[in-house]
Amino acid sequence: MTRPHVLVIDAGLGNIGSVVAALQRQDCDVRKLKEPPASQLQHPFTHVVLPGVGAFAAGMHALNSTGWSAWIKNVWLEVDRPLLGICLGMQLLASHGVEGSQDGSDIAGLDLVPGHVERLAIDPQLALPHVGWNSLYWKHTGHQLSKSIPAGGDMYFVHSYAFQTFAPADCLAVSDYGDKFAAVVGRGMCLGVQFHPEKSQRLGRFLLANFLGMTSC
Repeated sequence: MTRPHVLVIDAGLGNIGSVVAALQRQDCDVRKLKEPPASQLQHPFTHVVLPGVGAFAAGMHALNSTGWSAWIKNVWLEVDRPLLGICLGMQLLASHGVEGSQDGSDIAGLDLVPGHVERLAIDPQLALPHVGWNSLYWKHTGHQLSKSIPAGGDMYFVHSYAFQTFAPADCLAVSDYGDKFAAVVGRGMCLGVQFHPEKSQRLGRFLLANFLGMTSC
């Protein structure tokens, strides 16, 4: 198998050093870029990772203003190679979200995995954000991302908003914080995880290795 060449999108969506470090511990080459590559042929990446923390509105503004939105849709999707969104990066794969909207209206997302991102609807006695270790339950146990990750294995979460997929098949795994929410989403080569694999120790390393083992359809 060809050694993966991973592009980490650095659009200013928080400190992504831990994501880069976690990928560097895998058997792959990692490059962090603030702007999209000028040419896909000049930069033959095999995988893209979109990490981020913060609000949906700010995240989409950053991707749109730096040209990453157009590059993902018009260049990366054309080569049909794996993309992984982490935390806010997962949420930005949705059709739209509301966090950070000035008037409460929907903010357009990348629309790579059809769905809506909204605040977790939980018992008021539970604190937000949801922070800490929580169990992961796969709905599609045969998916490549689930390899070597046991049912109920813990991952590390930090979030107040959750992804609701329009198609049930696009929700690959769930977790529970007062109610079930999508912890892993995916459609084709576009995948997203609500937790932080780079902070999830052994099982997080397994998930990143599984992602890097994915190839084009």
